[in-house]
Amino acid sequence: MLTRIITGLVGIAAAIGIITKGGVVFSGAVLLLALIGWHEYHKMAASKGYHVYPLTSGLGSALIVGMAALGYYVEMEQVFVLAFITMLTALFAIFGAIEGLWRHCHREGENWLMDTAVSVWGMLYCGLLFAHVILLRTFDGGPHIDLGFRVFEYGEICLWVVLLGTWASDTFAYFFGRAFGKTPFCRVSPKKSFEGAVCGFVGCFITVMFLSLFYLGVALWQACLMGAAVAFFAPVGDLVESIIKRSFEIKDSGNIFPGHGGVLDRFDSLLFTAPVIYYVLLFISIFRMY
Repeated sequence: MLTRIITGLVGIAAAIGIITKGGVVFSGAVLLLALIGWHEYHKMAASKGYHVYPLTSGLGSALIVGMAALGYYVEMEQVFVLAFITMLTALFAIFGAIEGLWRHCHREGENWLMDTAVSVWGMLYCGLLFAHVILLRTFDGGPHIDLGFRVFEYGEICLWVVLLGTWASDTFAYFFGRAFGKTPFCRVSPKKSFEGAVCGFVGCFITVMFLSLFYLGVALWQACLMGAAVAFFAPVGDLVESIIKRSFEIKDSGNIFPGHGGVLDRFDSLLFTAPVIYYVLLFISIFRMY
């Protein structure tokens, strides 16, 4: 527990500095996390005999995340950034099938279907989802926000809302689950309880709704929508990562964070909540126009 606390405090300090700095520092940090996450995924798959294609899955992940960052620096419209990311994802999915055929013909993989499926999922998981963390941080859906001690970019506040909501989900679910949990929630993660999941949902919903209402300046129904989205998808992201590890029979995706596991262990919930909230904010922006 002491190791977890120390690592957590260091991680929080690093997150504050990187998110506050933004720009190249933030984008570079997200790209590094995406590549480490892909490496962890590659190692987990390899332990079960699957071949994750480095060119289409690894390089594709890096280019998708890089495209999200590049769109901000060249001041490209969000719709064009999303179009390019979608195009890259589709192209590398096709290239994955071709790379798999080449490897199969050279007897580097006997199970083309599974190897290709695992490779494409790795690109989506470590590339497309991490890219949306950058898209959310650079989201330009409102004015800069002055909190007295500092002026924040709108996207920066949006990312903090998601992060704090995700942490609230984990914290409420963990402590209430340990104190009152009796009913198993999902066999994918036997230690999680239904009581903990309900408390995690409620705690996360209230946290995100409050922050959205008072710091993003959205309407009550929009704040409720954001709260419900984060509260629902935070545990979904956690369960998806759990089922990936269970499929590969791995306890932790890595050990880069002492006491906390790997990158995918720490960012599993954010990888689902960041994209969802990004599109919720896009919807809200379009709604405001009309």
